[in-house]
Amino acid sequence: MTIPPHIDEFYFVAGEVLNALYAAFPTRQLLLVEDIRGPIQWDITGLPDRKSRACFESLIWLAEHGLLSYRTVEPRDIGIEGAVLTQHGFVLLTAMVEWDDGTQISRINALRQARKDRAYDDLGVLVQDLLRANCVWGAPTAQPVLKRSQSLDVQLDDATD
Repeated sequence: MTIPPHIDEFYFVAGEVLNALYAAFPTRQLLLVEDIRGPIQWDITGLPDRKSRACFESLIWLAEHGLLSYRTVEPRDIGIEGAVLTQHGFVLLTAMVEWDDGTQISRINALRQARKDRAYDDLGVLVQDLLRANCVWGAPTAQPVLKRSQSLDVQLDDATD
């Protein structure tokens, strides 16, 4: 099953935000769209590009669904001030997950590993799992075993021009 690009972007933003807030917990943070996904491109009418707007709306969505809270929205919707994980968000991130090879790891450590390895398929699986665990309207189910994607060796050229 192919994940639509806008959902992939949401998973990326959610992973970045949850990791940043966990790393700073319990201190409140200023989360800016440009720090998460890069510079905002403004059109001639003063509106942000679609990806920047989607990033901002992802922050609001995560708050509306109880994973984080914030004090205020920055002018022109460029970010949120005073963001912090909720108790529920913290508990979900520190809960254990199990990969299909039997490895058990906390969600936050799995998210960090996926970011470090640039394993974006794993990042998507982990965010889906976290959102599934966050649902209160579904019947309780056993913790699913997560399927990890194949690792790729990425060689980075660190030479400067």
